Amino acid sequence: IGSYTVKSYTDFTLVFFVCIVGFSLGVFLVLFAFDRYKNYLSTAHDMKQLCDQDQKCAIGALGEDSVYQFFMGKSFVGWAFALAIVAFQIAMLFEFVTAAEVDLSKDNVDLQYTWRCPRDRVDCDNTADLNWWGWTVFGVLMGTHLLKDVVNGIKLIFLSSKQRHPHHDRLRLFVGGLLLSTVALFTGFVSAIYNKAIATSNTELIINSVVILFITDTDEQLYRVLMAINSEWVTTMSPDKNDEKPDENNSVVCVDELKSENSKLQNEVNGLTAQVDDMETETKKLRQEMKEMKQMMKQMMKAKGAKSASRSPSRRLLGASVEEERLPVRVVGGTAGTSYNYNTMDPNAPEEKEELYSYDTLC
Repeated sequence: IGSYTVKSYTDFTLVFFVCIVGFSLGVFLVLFAFDRYKNYLSTAHDMKQLCDQDQKCAIGALGEDSVYQFFMGKSFVGWAFALAIVAFQIAMLFEFVTAAEVDLSKDNVDLQYTWRCPRDRVDCDNTADLNWWGWTVFGVLMGTHLLKDVVNGIKLIFLSSKQRHPHHDRLRLFVGGLLLSTVALFTGFVSAIYNKAIATSNTELIINSVVILFITDTDEQLYRVLMAINSEWVTTMSPDKNDEKPDENNSVVCVDELKSENSKLQNEVNGLTAQVDDMETETKKLRQEMKEMKQMMKQMMKAKGAKSASRSPSRRLLGASVEEERLPVRVVGGTAGTSYNYNTMDPNAPEEKEELYSYDTLC
C-alpha cells in the first residue's frame, strides 16, 4: 500500500469507497443512456406491470426479512433505521481496519509477529501454520455469503436506470443497491486484510471470517427485534404497505391510458354498428328483390298456362282444366336435375309427376 502513496489501510478505505461509488455511478449512466435511446413498443399498462415486477424484485434483493427493504418505502422512520444499521455495520467493520494496521507504535493494533529468530541461529523461522487450504476456505465463505449481496446490488442499480420508474423510485433503487453492494464488498476487504494481519492458522482464519460475517447479519437481527416489538408498526414502514396508497402521478397515467383505450373501443363499436346497419339494409333490399322475382315468375307462369290451355282442346275433352293443371318446369342454367313447383314457388317442394294425356286420333 505504501508504494502507491497510500500510507495505511485507513487511507486505502477512503479510496475503496470512492472507487465503489464511482463505479456505481458509471454503470448507472451507461445503462441510463442505453435505456434512453432504446425504442420501446410497450403500452402504459405494460409499463405498470413491469414497475410492479421491479418493485417485487427489489424487495427480494434487499431482503424481505431485513431493514434494508425500508429503502424501497416512503417512511422516513424506516429510512432512518436502514441508514442507521448501514452506518453501524461500516463503523464495526472499520474497527477491524484499524486493528489490521501495520504500525507497532500503536496500542490498538492486533498484528501478530510470526517470525522467530533464535540467538544461536542466523536464519529466522515462520511459526504460522496458515496455508493455501485456509485461504481456500476463506474464499468459499466470503463468496457464498457476500457474492449474493453484490449481485443484488448491481441488479438494483440496473433497475434504477430504467426510465419507466419515477425519479424518486430511481433514487430508492440506486441508494439501496449502492449501500447493499458497498457493505458486502467492504466486508470482504476487511476480512482479507484482518486475517492477513493476525491469522496464524487455518482455524483462526475461519473463526475470524465467521465473526466478521456475523456483522453483516445485524440488519436481519434488527428487523426481527422490531417485529417482536410491534409488527404493525414495521408493516407501516415496509414498501408493501406504502404501495397500497396510489401515487398521484401513476394514477394520472393510468386514467389517461384508460380514457384512450375507452375511446378506441368506442370507435370500434361504432364501426361495427355501422357495418351491421349496412348489412341490414342490404338484407332488406335482397328480400324486396326476391319478392319482385316471385311475382314476376307467377305472372309468367299464368301467361304460359293460358297459352298451353288454348292450344290443347283435347285436354278439355278429357276433363283437364287449366286451373287444375300444374306444369313441371325445369330451369335452364340451374342445378342439374332440380325441378321447381311454381304453384308454391318452393324449390324444395316435391316435384309433381307430369300427367299423361291421350290425344284423339282425329286431332
